[in-house]
Amino acid sequence: MRNNINGDFSIVEKISELKPGAFININWNKITLMLPYSLRKDYISFTDKKWDWRYQFNEDGSPDINNPSLYELLPSGEVKAHFCQSEDKSSNL
Repeated sequence: MRNNINGDFSIVEKISELKPGAFININWNKITLMLPYSLRKDYISFTDKKWDWRYQFNEDGSPDINNPSLYELLPSGEVKAHFCQSEDKSSNL
């Protein structure tokens, strides 16, 4: 994840440091995505309206960074869920 502040693409060390203009790069299943941060109330989302990468919140209000979800909006309007697991369990995001 990176914040984009006036063209300075700084790496986000903690998920609490996300700012409007941030984005995430995802390489998954031979697909490369660059998704912008989308402000949401109930989860943290990065979406281009075809793909939506989400971090749900735990009961204590912290983001569940180890179990993100990737949703794909198909041309038919159907939403396909791809459940993921972080490779780096020691991440401080």
